[in-house]
Amino acid sequence: MRMRGAALLLLAAPLAAHAQDATLGVAENDPEMRAAVAKARAGLPVFFGHVNAPSPGEGGFLIKFDVIPEAPAEFVWAEIVSHQGDTSIARLANAPRDTRFAKGQQVTVRDREVIDWAYWRDGTMLGGATMRVLIARMPAAEARALLDRFGW
Repeated sequence: MRMRGAALLLLAAPLAAHAQDATLGVAENDPEMRAAVAKARAGLPVFFGHVNAPSPGEGGFLIKFDVIPEAPAEFVWAEIVSHQGDTSIARLANAPRDTRFAKGQQVTVRDREVIDWAYWRDGTMLGGATMRVLIARMPAAEARALLDRFGW
């Protein structure tokens, strides 16, 4: 797992019009982030089950991956359009710093590239293991606002 460079945390809302972008640096050997990524990856099979057969009230399925194949890493969120086999077709949910990519751009992401996932169920965000680590490191008022926004 390559964790150097910028980790881009999308502060997502149920509607893209309310989304905000924030870039937070994360060290490659950060133990909390490594644990969060491991937890998220372990949950991918169940997550993709929801993507392919959502229950009532579920939507906004997001995956987080490194948009830049070379260093430094830039982890971004993309909303899944479709998932088949080990591949997702998704649209970038935020604007990467790397100008070769743009918000809304369609991308193809292999499951092995995904470091986190999230989706909404009845107004509460599920998943978001890496976001939880990053939010815990924010100033209290800012963190509380995000926790409330995500229904956490």
